[in-house]
Amino acid sequence: MSEIESYASRIRKAVPEIKIEGITLNREGLMNDIVIVNGDVVFRFPKHEYSRKHLKNETRILRILRKYISLEIPSPLYEIDDAMAYRFIPGEALRRDMLVRLSEDDQQAIADQLAQFFKDLHSVPINEISDFEVPMADALMKYDGWVNAYQRIRDKVFPLLLPHARDWVEEHFETHLASKANFEYELKMVDTDVPPYHILFDGQEKRISGIIDFGCAGLGDPAIDFGVIIYHYGESFLRRFYIRYPEAETYLKRARFYAGAHEVRWLLAGSERSETFWFAVHIGSAKDVYSSA
Repeated sequence: MSEIESYASRIRKAVPEIKIEGITLNREGLMNDIVIVNGDVVFRFPKHEYSRKHLKNETRILRILRKYISLEIPSPLYEIDDAMAYRFIPGEALRRDMLVRLSEDDQQAIADQLAQFFKDLHSVPINEISDFEVPMADALMKYDGWVNAYQRIRDKVFPLLLPHARDWVEEHFETHLASKANFEYELKMVDTDVPPYHILFDGQEKRISGIIDFGCAGLGDPAIDFGVIIYHYGESFLRRFYIRYPEAETYLKRARFYAGAHEVRWLLAGSERSETFWFAVHIGSAKDVYSSA
């Protein structure tokens, strides 16, 4: 039995009301295999045991977020032992090169959509969701966690770098680690993982059609979300957010740190897991970061 036939059999057994007329398999995800049934229902099957835990958390978080988020996000239809399913959201990855070719008005409209998404997310009232056992965000690390990560970077990543790159990483981390105050913030609901392939773009309408994959979401530092935006689209694009979400500018110092640390952490993950594909996950990302005021 082929892998796709195996998935089809598991879906039929778990959700017998679905009549499978067409099925496709996408194995490119780092955490989950994606099976699309009839071009309409997306099933996500975890690849690892730790992915299974993430998927359970994600399903719970998506059920919470439905009432707070204005952009289209997955709405769980089925939750079975080892999978979660939701209606297919059409669109393609919003690559930076596609974004910058759009008109100024369209770029600003997309920035407004993303800014409103993050404003909705960061404004979720924590006191109202305390009974849902929302996890800490996957990317969340306090001061001691970053100190530990930096030591591992020195051990595992530095040998891979040319001297000038080691000097940059050293200055970037040690300047921020010099003060524990740089790691103090109010916990908010955050995503932490909004790269271009999680932002679905409608090329005809020239607008975002939805945001997918909340597997790393939870409580954390909202600056992490803006750090991901800086890393993938540049600080010049983040500045467009301030019209809709002016408070975003107050997170800028930490966001710049996270943006710089992002790529280095992927290198660390690849080194520690002996999986070299982690090194190239975010090729093509933006590099325009303004100096601190």
